[in-house]
Amino acid sequence: MFKTTPRHLLIAAVLALASLPAAANTAQVERLTDLVTRMLPLGDIFEMAAGSSPSWPVAGMEDQVTVGQLGCLRDELSQAGYRRMVRERVQAYVAANGARIPDEIALLEQGAADLFGRLVLAGAEGETSGVAADPDAMLAAASPEALASFEAFFGESKYAPLREVVGVGEALSPEKSVAENEAAGEQLGGDFASMFMMRAIDTCDVEL
Repeated sequence: MFKTTPRHLLIAAVLALASLPAAANTAQVERLTDLVTRMLPLGDIFEMAAGSSPSWPVAGMEDQVTVGQLGCLRDELSQAGYRRMVRERVQAYVAANGARIPDEIALLEQGAADLFGRLVLAGAEGETSGVAADPDAMLAAASPEALASFEAFFGESKYAPLREVVGVGEALSPEKSVAENEAAGEQLGGDFASMFMMRAIDTCDVEL
């Protein structure tokens, strides 16, 4: 039987302490990934599209892909696939910006992530149903904390790096008109959808 000595205890303590930053970073990566995917819910939007047709996203071109490739595309273009893509970006961001992560997670948890995500989903559903969303009503119904979080996220310069990792960058701004922000939002959504789609095509080794 091994005898536990003070030296053994010291080594065990050092090893345990050394594991704490990695564990904390992992938790931060997972939490920030959750918040980013809720704030820009492209995975949800793609799954809405996938539900419309079993051959999506290659409707009309089914003969150009195998059953396996179609399954791969639909997996990549899903909530799980989108989360994998976002997590890669978030993991690199957390590794490079550890000191600012707790404050940024707290900001998004205060309501910005869910409020913006609801606006995005409402817009996407409006495109499908033909019934336009009412963003003013949605903002009016938001809590003061969520509105403050929302305004800080989009308006404060210190959150510019966070806006980049979320994916909105400086495309949307309180300084722009409603029409300018709507046009920028449509462009942003199209660019993201194209990037997401091209990644899936590459991952699944599809030639269209």
